[in-house]
Order: sequence, then C-alpha cells, then structure tokens
Amino acid sequence: MAVERALFLSRWDGVLPDKYQRLYFGTEFCSWAFPPRRQIEAVLDAARTAGLSFTLVTPILREETLAELSALFTSLAKQLQPDDEVVISDFGTLHLVRELLPQIEVVLGRVLSGQKRGPRIEDLSLSSEALEYFRQGSWYSAEAVSLLQEQGIRRVELDNLLQGVAPLPKALCGTLHTPYAMVTSSRNCPFHQDCNGRRCSVACGEVFRLTTEETSHPLLQAGNSQFIRLGQLPQNLAELGIDRLVEHRQLPR
Repeated sequence: MAVERALFLSRWDGVLPDKYQRLYFGTEFCSWAFPPRRQIEAVLDAARTAGLSFTLVTPILREETLAELSALFTSLAKQLQPDDEVVISDFGTLHLVRELLPQIEVVLGRVLSGQKRGPRIEDLSLSSEALEYFRQGSWYSAEAVSLLQEQGIRRVELDNLLQGVAPLPKALCGTLHTPYAMVTSSRNCPFHQDCNGRRCSVACGEVFRLTTEETSHPLLQAGNSQFIRLGQLPQNLAELGIDRLVEHRQLPR
C-alpha cells in the first residue's frame, strides 16, 4: 500500500516544498487562528499550480465560526475538486459541509479520534488487553464504524501515540500526523486577550516547554493546545490501515 505524503500549513509564506502529494491548510484546535478566506483561496490556487490535492482543515467551533465557515464553503463550492477534502474537528461542521459541499469527501479530524493521550501512559504496567485498549480510539468498534459509514466517512485522522496505535478496522483508512501528537486542548487561550480584533495571528504566543519528573517527554504548548514530539513512525503502517502521513513543520494550531 502506497503512503501518500501531505504537508500541513497553518499560515502561508508563498513557498510549497516538493516531495508532497497533498496540502493541508487551516487549523484544527483554534478557531481564533483559522485563516481568512482570501488566504485560503490563495493557498488553494498555489496547490492547484503545484499539482497537489487540497485538504481544508476546520477547527473546533465557536458559534461565530459556523457563519464564517458557511460563507467560506459557499465561496469554495465551485473551486474544490473531487480529490479535495474537508477535515472536520467538530461534528457541528458536518451538516454544513454536507449542505454546501456535497461533492467533497469529509475526513474525521484527530481532535475527534478519542485516542488515549498523555506521556505517562508509556510508563504504565499494562496487560496485553489493557495495552490494546490504550492503543485504540473512538472508531474501532463495529458500531462506531457503522455510524461513520452512515455519514459517508471512511477516513479518520490519528495521532502517533507513545504506546503505539492499534490497526484500524478494514472499512476505514487512516491518516497519521507527525511529529507532533496532541495531548490536550482547550477552548480557552491564554493569549487571546492580547490579540486585536476577532482573529488572532497564527504566530500568537511563545512556544512553552513544560517538564515534569513524572515523564521524560516534555509538553510543548502553543496557544490553547499541548503536544509531545515523537519523530519515530510505526514500521507497519500498512498493517495499521494507515495510507497517509501528514507532516507538521511547526506546532499545530
């Protein structure tokens, strides 16, 4: 199984590196940092010129975000192509995509993966059954797969966990994000009060490195979310049902 390589960008500097087949653009966790429509359209044009498929990534919602996404989807309806996608990080976005972009594939973002995160899991003494549980997420049961199939969703996005990732059910395709795995996120942002206007800069706030004696893995915080960095990828991607890798050049937003 060939593995598709994708690059994730949260801001646009006019440069698209080669070696990728797909471009992700948007934000997963912070609606305040979601790029404006003109920037999204510029990146979409650049992806077309470079021959890349395009994936628009939408964030966890606030009430105001729905109106913004509605205007954006209406604008993009004639520009998106069959191979393009929309990643949802909030089930509130699903109906809006189905209504305004019925031809576009919906991908379930890693915010909704239900994976068991946190660096301390790696140090737990677990039985084989417990380890299997901690390697799974929300979409591993037959009932969960059936729910996704009813919604026409076949691709789910995952974090690369320290304890490993369980093979996905055969009906699903997996995307793995690297090298930053999300640990926790909040709707509140410690930097938002310092921003001018409704929208924040993607570069808002410094990156913090948080350490504790309870784990050897530092937490990296940018904005409203915390991550760990795990550069080593699983060797058996095909066996895990993963056929796409998404690379982040900086901490996600």
